[in-house]
Amino acid sequence: MTEASHAPTFEAPTPEHLAELFPSYDIEGLVACGGMGAVFRAVQRALDRTVAIKILPKEFGADASFREAFQAEARAMAKLNHPNLIGVYDFGEVEGMPFIIMEYVAGGSLYEASYGRRIDPREVARIVAATCDGLAHAHEHGVLHRDIKPANILLDLQARPKIGDFGLARPIGSHEGEEETVFGTPHYTAPEVLNRPTAVDSRADIFSIGVVLHELLTGQKPADDPRLPSVICGCDIRFDAIVRSATNPMPEMRYANAGIMARELHQLEEALGRATKAVDLRSPTSLHRMPGPSNRAPGPVRRAPTAVARASYAGGKSGSKGLFTTILLLGAVVVIAWLILKTGIKVPQAPPQEPAVPTAEGGASKPAPETPGYGKRAAEQADRPKPRQQQGEESPFGSTTAPKSDP
Repeated sequence: MTEASHAPTFEAPTPEHLAELFPSYDIEGLVACGGMGAVFRAVQRALDRTVAIKILPKEFGADASFREAFQAEARAMAKLNHPNLIGVYDFGEVEGMPFIIMEYVAGGSLYEASYGRRIDPREVARIVAATCDGLAHAHEHGVLHRDIKPANILLDLQARPKIGDFGLARPIGSHEGEEETVFGTPHYTAPEVLNRPTAVDSRADIFSIGVVLHELLTGQKPADDPRLPSVICGCDIRFDAIVRSATNPMPEMRYANAGIMARELHQLEEALGRATKAVDLRSPTSLHRMPGPSNRAPGPVRRAPTAVARASYAGGKSGSKGLFTTILLLGAVVVIAWLILKTGIKVPQAPPQEPAVPTAEGGASKPAPETPGYGKRAAEQADRPKPRQQQGEESPFGSTTAPKSDP
C-alpha cells in the first residue's frame, strides 16, 4: 500500500514552458509544488479572470484507469456550484501531464493559518460547519473527496472556507487482487479507506472532517491526543459529541451525511454567542489563536472585561456623587451635635424600675408607675414623720371635724 506522502517529488515545468502549453493564459508564477503536482497562478486573457492551473505528474497520465476516473470526477466537479467548493473551469492533458483549471483563491490554506494552534471555538464551529455544507453538496452529486485535511481547505479574503482537490488526491480503479494503491494523509484517513478501499463512501470524508474539527479545537490530531476536546482545551462539551460521532472507527456509527453534522455545528455556533470580540479573518494569519502546543509564539488573546473590572468602572463613574453625599451627612451630624451642646438640651432618661414586692397571695406585685420627676424626692418625704393633726383643724383636703347630727 502506498500513501501520498511517499510519492516522489514532482518536477514542475517552468512558467515559461507552461506559457507555451497554455497560449491563452498569462502565467504569473508558481504557487505550490509537491509530489502530487504543481499549482500555477494565471490569468485567462479572454475573460480577464485569475485562475489556478494544476499540473499532475506524467505517471498519473500514463495510468489509463486514473485518466478515466480523473476525467469523470473533473466533469462532476465542473457541474457543482457552491460557495464552499472551488469551482472547476476546464481539464485535459498536455505532454502526458493531466491538468485542471480551477478557481483561484487569494487567501492561504487553513493549514497555514492554524498549524499547531488552537482556534477560538466559535470560529472553529463556523469554519467546519461551512466546510460540511460544501461536502454535503458534493456528496449529493456523487462526488467524494477522499483527502480532507487543512491543507486542502482554502480561506478566501473573507475567511470563507473552500474545499479543493476533489477526487484528485489518489488514483481510483485498481483491479481486484492487485495491491491496492491508496493516496491519502495519515491520521486523517478513515480506517475503512485502508482496510476496505472498495467499501468507501461519503462517511470517509466525515471521519476526516471530524479529525480537522478536533485539531482546530485542540491544536492536535486525535492520533496524537485521543482525549475529548473539552478535556484538552476546556471548550464546550457539545463539541465532544460531534467529534466522537464523526471520528467513530465504525462508519455506520458516524453521521449519516455531512449535512447533519453541518446543522449541529451551526446550532452550536449560534449557542456559543460572542463571548469575546468577533475575530476578523480577512487574512489567514488573523485567525484568533488560543494558547496551545506550538513551535510558534501564540498571538494575543482578547478577553472580555471581568466582573471586577466592570464593577471598578461603574464605581469610578459614581464615586464623586457618593463622596458628596457622605460629606453632607457628616456636616449635618456636626451641626446637630454643636446645637445640643450650646442650648443644653437634656435628653430625658427612663426612670429606674422598682423591684417587685411579694404579695399576700404569694405572688409578686408589680411596682406602680412613678410620676416623672418624683422618684427619690417622694420616697424621702414618705419616710418623714407626719405632723399630728388636731381635731377640727382644716386639712389641705377639707375639714376633719366630725359632722354633727341633728337633735
